Amino acid sequence: MSARNTDDGRVAELWRVLNETEERVAALKLTKERFVSDESLQGRINVDAIFMCVFRATEEAGNMSDETRREHPTIPWRAIHGMRNIFAHDYGKLDRAAIWNTVVADFPVLKSFCLDYAALHGVGLSGNTDRSVPRPLDTSPDVL
Repeated sequence: MSARNTDDGRVAELWRVLNETEERVAALKLTKERFVSDESLQGRINVDAIFMCVFRATEEAGNMSDETRREHPTIPWRAIHGMRNIFAHDYGKLDRAAIWNTVVADFPVLKSFCLDYAALHGVGLSGNTDRSVPRPLDTSPDVL
């Protein structure tokens, strides 16, 4: 059985993807305005880079076991799985603002879930263990 076929493996992968997303946003110096509005080739590449992380995160989180879902009832598991299905089957109609808002508002919640799960189940997580999403020097709410 693959490690990602267990909740321990899914949590470890989810953690890695959440941190990867933060690294990409920082490296690309993205703001909400640039992410949502930039239709240039680079802007579209940026959206794809972040979208792939969000898709991977919804894939891992959306496949947690019923037991883990019951252990962590405050996580909107059905909504996460629903978002994953929209991304997988209706990607031509992606809403950039919704993707950005997912990264800004929902990823910190998923980071807390990963830390809580890891503590409960003795799972080691590598990388940034801060529960917040780092913000660049520009601290406006539209900047991650």
